[in-house]
Amino acid sequence: MAKRALVLIAYLGLFALVFELTARIEDLVRFGTPVFSPYISQTDLIVQDEFGARGKPNARFQKWVLNSVGTRGPEIERTKAPGVVRVVTAGASETFGLYETPAREYPRQLEDSLSASLAHLACGPLQRPARAEVVNAALPGMSLPTVALDVKHRIATLGPDFVVYYPTPSQYLDELAPGSVSPRAQTVDTRPTLTRALYPRSLGRLRSQLKSMLPDFVQTRIRRREVDKVLRGKPAGWQFTAVPNDRVELFERDLRRMVGAIRETGAVPVLATNSNAFVGSDPASADVLHAWERFTPRATGQVILAFDSVGREIVRRVARDSSVAVAEVDRAVHGRAAFADFLHYTDAGASAVAAVLSRTIVGELERRNCAPAAAATRGSSDVGPRADSQTRPAAASGRTASHGADRQGDS
Repeated sequence: MAKRALVLIAYLGLFALVFELTARIEDLVRFGTPVFSPYISQTDLIVQDEFGARGKPNARFQKWVLNSVGTRGPEIERTKAPGVVRVVTAGASETFGLYETPAREYPRQLEDSLSASLAHLACGPLQRPARAEVVNAALPGMSLPTVALDVKHRIATLGPDFVVYYPTPSQYLDELAPGSVSPRAQTVDTRPTLTRALYPRSLGRLRSQLKSMLPDFVQTRIRRREVDKVLRGKPAGWQFTAVPNDRVELFERDLRRMVGAIRETGAVPVLATNSNAFVGSDPASADVLHAWERFTPRATGQVILAFDSVGREIVRRVARDSSVAVAEVDRAVHGRAAFADFLHYTDAGASAVAAVLSRTIVGELERRNCAPAAAATRGSSDVGPRADSQTRPAAASGRTASHGADRQGDS
């Protein structure tokens, strides 16, 4: 009997070893991740310091690869080349890219569509930029106050012509509002230790596969139980059952400050309206809303949707008051096909976002006679209100869009 148990344990150990080796080889083949890479999650790509959060230069985890500047995407020079219009995109995971296949996140597709549009700009050949360069400076979970710090201390050094901000208003429904915790000074070496290279990657694969096998109603029941467990440990009235006005005011204040921070760099700010899977005539199911509640348990699902809607109107108001261009993403990008979960885009959704932003930036280039940096240095009085009037569903831009996004997140 003992011998059989030992044989069984040996077989299980061999199976686990082969499964783990297979997971590592898959990462190597699909994403170029070294077999003994110490990076085991997206959080390993982020450095926290006295200026908030920034990307860790040359870090990589699965399909998420940062360059030497610490931004997602191809290598760039800190000094912009002549004839290039440089656009920096800022925000959280919707901008960084979560479910899209590699190089299909909207900043990469924006570079393609914007570069293709430059040849048709209504300006003289001497004023027309030769190509567009889009730098994806977003990070997962990056809050609006952290973006403002990043604009001042990192993005400004890149000499951008435009800075595009895509907001995540629902972050203001977290237990602690963004900005309520001060950035901390970096006191330790944040490089992953070699022992982390031995962390079993197969555990994440196994969890994802088991989860995908569960029916939607079972997953929803699990999520609701998790939310109920959180609520049981909180005092009465802790959960928002109506849109909290103080959080609305905080979001607007932070957004206005960020617009000012962008202008201080000499760049032209562009604000995008946020969208979600419940906007439009083909909304996502209640199961998807329960998944959103799991990540934002302090608010009910209806409050989350209402706050997200209020956030869009604040973006428009701030853009109007500050004479900033606004890309009307929510009016052109909506419906279940554009989203892989409640907030994050599929390849097709990211392509449509890129098309809206491209039209908006092209309009701003033409309004400035295709010389954005020179216009920006003249100050805010030179910048007029500008909304993207083309609100029809956007066509795929640049790279071919696909509805089969690589689902790497956890909803």
